[in-house]
Amino acid sequence: MFDIIKELFLLKKPLILKKKDEINLKGLEKKTKAELEKLGRKLGIELDKRLTKAKLIKQIKKATK
Repeated sequence: MFDIIKELFLLKKPLILKKKDEINLKGLEKKTKAELEKLGRKLGIELDKRLTKAKLIKQIKKATK
């Protein structure tokens, strides 16, 4: 019972990928803004969906360098 309460109130750390090879940067243009946002979260960065798709892709590429 207390585990459920702990999960609700404790912040979880974002999943950060250790290998940069796990991300395919070639197919980013085909992804939606929501998919790009999820990918950014996996990288440990927060993306703003109000930005253009090109700017989101630029931020993802910058984070993987």
